[in-house]
Amino acid sequence: MSTPSSTPSDRERGPNEVFCRDCGAIIDERAEICPSCGVRQRDPPKSTVDSALDDLFEGGNPFVAGLLSAIFPGLGQLYNRELERALAFAVGIIIATFSTLAFVGFVLVPVVWLFAIYDAYTRAELRAEERRTEEREAAPDEGGEESAQSAEAVEQAEAAQSAEAAELEELAESAESTETTDDSVESDTPDDDSEASDESQS
Repeated sequence: MSTPSSTPSDRERGPNEVFCRDCGAIIDERAEICPSCGVRQRDPPKSTVDSALDDLFEGGNPFVAGLLSAIFPGLGQLYNRELERALAFAVGIIIATFSTLAFVGFVLVPVVWLFAIYDAYTRAELRAEERRTEEREAAPDEGGEESAQSAEAVEQAEAAQSAEAAELEELAESAESTETTDDSVESDTPDDDSEASDESQS
């Protein structure tokens, strides 16, 4: 096994590093498993078949909804998880079928059938758009956590810079006071020399 990662108190977290969810060790942000404690950091990636099946059975695919309603009116609505509408179209097609005895059904059955296909397709499109909107709204929250972390890092950097600036100002002030003291000592020395030369001439 690899060497354990450093704990948060050992060193500062870098830009591409995060804390382990379990032990708090600093690890690479792309790490799936913490090298220190072995706890999985991310869910394992889904296979493309699993994700395609999830998307298919989750609803919201207009083509599938329309196809199911073409097979039998109401199946597309059921696929869209709209049970009441599915039952209404199923009952409607049954009534339209029985009305063929009165010759009204020859017009009514295709109308109900086509409207069921249209309804399933458009409702699936709306549902897919709502899901995309929800995903977009959820995305800034995740980015917000990262931006909050980066804001904390910026605040820490600014605090460190202001502390360094204060130290530099103190050093500059002490250097100026030292120069002032040296200047006064130097200015005293030439006067003493001129006084000494005046005394030697007399």
